[in-house]
Amino acid sequence: MKNKIFSKIFFCLVLFYGCNNNVAEQDDNDKDCSAVQQYYDDSISQIMAQSCTSCHSGVAPSGGLVLDTYSAVRNSISIVIDRVNRSEGSSGFMPQGSGRLSDADLDSLQAFFNMDCE
Repeated sequence: MKNKIFSKIFFCLVLFYGCNNNVAEQDDNDKDCSAVQQYYDDSISQIMAQSCTSCHSGVAPSGGLVLDTYSAVRNSISIVIDRVNRSEGSSGFMPQGSGRLSDADLDSLQAFFNMDCE
């Protein structure tokens, strides 16, 4: 009797664990990135156009960093966040030769960085 109960409990645990892992893997593979892309189109692309792409686009972008497309910005957003949050006048502060971005722009960039889409 104890063996049957143990077998049933073991089976249930294996079944639950296996199903739980399959759901998590499926969720990671099927992420819908359209909301992140839309946020970029609505907010981030404007910030980039106003403050970044004059130097960070074209065939010879400053520092080799291109910031004129969604994928380029998505791949470099941690660098952008670091640079725009430095103190004005400090080494590497961006946008170079300009004042600090507005708090609203900084918040938008941080929100974009925090969005989960891989």
